[in-house]
Amino acid sequence: MGVDFTPRGLLPKTMSATQPVFPERDDCNLITDIYIDESSQTKNRYLVIGGICIEKSLVEEANACLSTTRLPQLPQGEMKWGKVSQAKLSAYGRTVKAFFDDAPFSNADFHCLIVDTHKVDHRKHNEGSREIGFNKEVYNLASKFARLYPRTLFHLYPDYRDTNQRPEDLRLILNRGRAKSGDKRQWPFRQCHFRNSKRTPLLQLVDLLTGSVAWCVNGHGKRPEASAAKTKLSSYVLRRAGVTDCSADTLMRGKFTIWHRTLRK
Repeated sequence: MGVDFTPRGLLPKTMSATQPVFPERDDCNLITDIYIDESSQTKNRYLVIGGICIEKSLVEEANACLSTTRLPQLPQGEMKWGKVSQAKLSAYGRTVKAFFDDAPFSNADFHCLIVDTHKVDHRKHNEGSREIGFNKEVYNLASKFARLYPRTLFHLYPDYRDTNQRPEDLRLILNRGRAKSGDKRQWPFRQCHFRNSKRTPLLQLVDLLTGSVAWCVNGHGKRPEASAAKTKLSSYVLRRAGVTDCSADTLMRGKFTIWHRTLRK
């Protein structure tokens, strides 16, 4: 059974349920890809969900860049926060440096939201389901991208996870929400498909950036047993992003933003 995690009746009268979902052709120059991943979903107090947006016309070049920067220390396998070690630190450092410095990422941005899970009342707001709560936050982050970039259309690629929520359901709910908010674009979210992070370098980059924020906000670096490599990588990412306090919001717009969600009581 699909999970409807937004208010009922989001479909305005001006937006026909039978209207074609896809145009015959999406102009690549008008499409922005969004890659979304999460960190610390179950083990820590603060859940972080992050996403990179990048023009679709630059995706191939960006992937090639990431394939080069990881060499020679990481010739194969998935790059991910959980694998950061001292032996591989230089390769991971070059990878996140590429996001801030290299040409394919010059117009790419990273946005993340942080949820204090100690303040989440799933019983009251999410029908007792952690899955519904998580889906709401993916919706909130994707909606932020839509607000920040009002002149583009989106292909949304969340990291694959075991869920009964179909990506097509999320796409429909996002488009309904945008229409209700007065967005003049017709179906701004044109596609939504899960992607396997093992085969998607941009999702791997999102995991590294999101992991860096989660490492900081959950205070892992202050623990005696903390990984020195992860602490170094997290500090480097936040320094390059201009973030001096990960417990506070950044500006809403920018190359790298943090948004602490205010939850309903």
